[in-house]
Amino acid sequence: MLALGAGAAQAQSPVLEDGKTKAVYDYKSAIRERVFIPQPGIDQDHNGKDDFITADIIRPREGSATNKMPAIVDPSPYYTTSCRGNEAQCMADWDNDGVNDRWPLFYDNYFVPRGYAYVLAQMNGTAYTEEGCPMHGGPGDIAGEKSVIDWLNGRVKAYALKAGTNTTPDLTKEVVADWHNGSSAMIGKSYDGTLSNGVAATGVEGLKTIVPISAISDWYLYSRTGGIRNNTNYPGGSLNPTVTTGPSPPVGVTLPNRRATTNPASPGPCGDENNDISNDANAETGDGDAHGDYNVFWNDRNYLLNANKVKAAVFATHGFQDDNVRTDHMWQWWNALKANNVPRKLWLLRAGHTDPFESNRAEWVKTLHRWFDHYLYGVNNGIETEPAVTIEDEKDTWKNYGDWPIPGTQNVDVFLRGSDAAGAGTLGGSAGGSTRSLDFTGTAGFPNETTVISTPTGSQANRRVFLSKTLTKDVRISGTPMIDIVASVPGTQQNFGAVLVDYGAGTQVTRNGEGISTPNATTGPRTCWGDTSAGGPDCTIGQPCTASVREIDTACYLEVTKPTQDVTQWRVTRGTLDSSNRESLWYQVGTNSPLTPNTAYHYKFPTFATEHTFKAGHQIGIVIVGNLFGGTAGGGTYPSATSATAAQAISLNTQESKVSLPVLGGYSALASASGTDAETVAPTLGDAPADIATATTDASGTTVTYTLPTATDNEDPNPVVTCDPASGSKFAVGTTTVTCVAKDANGNTSAPKTFKVVVRQDVPVNGTVGGSVPSTLTLTLGTPGTFGAFTPGVTKTYTATTKATVTSTAGDALLSVSDPSAVGTGHLVNGTFVLPQPLQGRARNAANTGTAFNNIGSSLNLLVWNGPVANDDVDLEFSQLVNSNDPLRTGTYSKTLTFTLSTTTP
Repeated sequence: MLALGAGAAQAQSPVLEDGKTKAVYDYKSAIRERVFIPQPGIDQDHNGKDDFITADIIRPREGSATNKMPAIVDPSPYYTTSCRGNEAQCMADWDNDGVNDRWPLFYDNYFVPRGYAYVLAQMNGTAYTEEGCPMHGGPGDIAGEKSVIDWLNGRVKAYALKAGTNTTPDLTKEVVADWHNGSSAMIGKSYDGTLSNGVAATGVEGLKTIVPISAISDWYLYSRTGGIRNNTNYPGGSLNPTVTTGPSPPVGVTLPNRRATTNPASPGPCGDENNDISNDANAETGDGDAHGDYNVFWNDRNYLLNANKVKAAVFATHGFQDDNVRTDHMWQWWNALKANNVPRKLWLLRAGHTDPFESNRAEWVKTLHRWFDHYLYGVNNGIETEPAVTIEDEKDTWKNYGDWPIPGTQNVDVFLRGSDAAGAGTLGGSAGGSTRSLDFTGTAGFPNETTVISTPTGSQANRRVFLSKTLTKDVRISGTPMIDIVASVPGTQQNFGAVLVDYGAGTQVTRNGEGISTPNATTGPRTCWGDTSAGGPDCTIGQPCTASVREIDTACYLEVTKPTQDVTQWRVTRGTLDSSNRESLWYQVGTNSPLTPNTAYHYKFPTFATEHTFKAGHQIGIVIVGNLFGGTAGGGTYPSATSATAAQAISLNTQESKVSLPVLGGYSALASASGTDAETVAPTLGDAPADIATATTDASGTTVTYTLPTATDNEDPNPVVTCDPASGSKFAVGTTTVTCVAKDANGNTSAPKTFKVVVRQDVPVNGTVGGSVPSTLTLTLGTPGTFGAFTPGVTKTYTATTKATVTSTAGDALLSVSDPSAVGTGHLVNGTFVLPQPLQGRARNAANTGTAFNNIGSSLNLLVWNGPVANDDVDLEFSQLVNSNDPLRTGTYSKTLTFTLSTTTP
């Protein structure tokens, strides 16, 4: 687990069992309530009134201002339309009393008894509302879900349901979340997880963690790929109306029809707004179907732009076979979180658009429980220090990793080499092959993918296939393969596509049904994952259970299976690009970056991130086409042309085109598995070290270390250099020739280079020579110092200096001065007359230049030597202060001082 820190502010101490919160609260008696949160300044249905966001809450009855609890929020637009989970659970108010009776998914059943509130946060214009319109995850939609967190933390107001209604707030009855402990989570799959990402990107305080499942991080990437439109009028003509309650709501939902139509004459509450999105005249503020480019509309729905604001820890999951919300959403979100040091955890499923509850149920519930306990209740369970990434390597085989891509992954350039005009090409570690270019004709529409990848050595008329040799070892890729091709066409625009294919017999989790299969709802086995509402039977977590009638809220869920299929070819990943977007995805008014006909251009685009192991005995295939996938022509009020390119000839440069594969173990792992064409160019070995000469007293030799030479190779970025004998070996006495070679991953070896190591044996014989030093302690004084004439009646400090020379063979020495006179000790005297101010002295030498004057008194230590010294020059300095009122007698003031050089270690 990669983390910066955790813990829930203001959390109460929960009841724990085995390190996890214990189910101690009664689900059956839990409080169920509905609140409405005003959205000041947001009027998405343009009816002149501020919108409201509706939230339904279920929480332990024991929650209070003195027993505060965290909240788990599922923000969703689907509660009364597409519904939630594998069993399509909708909200339901069976008796139409304004109190929700069915709570989709298992979160309420499992977490409410463990001291959590569960909140169904309904997106603007959806579910139990009479205001607003959904706006495809736009700023108003995100603001609405954020306001739920703000209300829980006391920053905005919410109001109760007006009696006798189920969608009208009572503005006289404010509802306060005084039971909330200040810590909230958001969780959800698909659109729900997308809203969670968007709210986290606002940096809202109190949102401690999010759990986005198969979620969107940038809405443009959902409807477009490399500038190519994947659908027609999707935001305004499809998704927005779909999530708005329609004329035939689910059983248990009594709501008016608010669904928009595409008929301008009767658009419905949100029809005009949706038509504005679909209208191609709104090139910047609409969905941009006419051009397929990134514009203001999509920029407003790109949550990656605000990843630097994310404060919530993120536990994300995604299926790398998800063809709905593709893995580029997870890839970019994960890397943005990483760049901003956001605490994060990731599960990658071998499935499609699937909740891990349907893939690894027991482990998922346990891990999610520990995650929420840590980030919402502050339980110190260590989950933040565990491996950050869990990947389903094979069906039901899960393994933990430190990061994604898996550590040790390196991008390897694989060149697309031509063999002949009629057959499949090969893959090389460097540019090569027998052709300069290969031609083919792009299809007029979007081809069938199975046709594109089948029979790779067959016809190349509408594609170009490049195959590795048969692998001798497994090769794993982890991350995003990048396409980097050079091509020309006779027209001014062309779509390009690429498919990475695993050719070989094997078994894969099917892409049908998102990789899972649900048994018969009546007879299929079920397991228990929480408590049951009043009237239903209790069950044991993880154990078989029996479904209740629909009016009973139960956590008894069908156990799904993961069907597999035997295959001989498998699409690993794919990507595509509109040539008009070769430099930028942004919409540019007045230009679509046309190509110059028959001019070669560079096209670089990503495929979708993935995890895949090519097994030994298989081949890696790369298929280059024109059109690959996209939106077909659409009718209706705002018809769209196909986003496919018309059929035309494509010339692919097979000397410069390549694909960068993220290979675990890098080039050496790929080449040693025969993943590229055999190559015979040996590495180039750099200069050998200079000859080494050394000596030892050991007759058997000595250890010698040296720096290995460097080496380069035409393909292998890290050829291995070895020398014999190796650095750190024991070299015998005499001359040894060291031979160095470089070897690349293909087994090619460089010409050797040598150097010599000469070891000399030294035989030491001890002999004695010496002389004696007599004990010496010598102090020589120079000419006595004199102050000159003292001036009576004037305050002045007079100085005098003399020299001394010190020689000492002792371990230490001390130079001191003393006044042995009994008359005016420490003062200058003139007969019986004594100067009032004391005589001061100091000594300085080259090693001690900062000593200060001190009163000589009867004795004063001047300098210390901590070892022998010879002819050390010492300055002896004296200072005498004469004040203006000091009486002075005619004559000479002087004092005979005794200087002593002494030692304690002669």
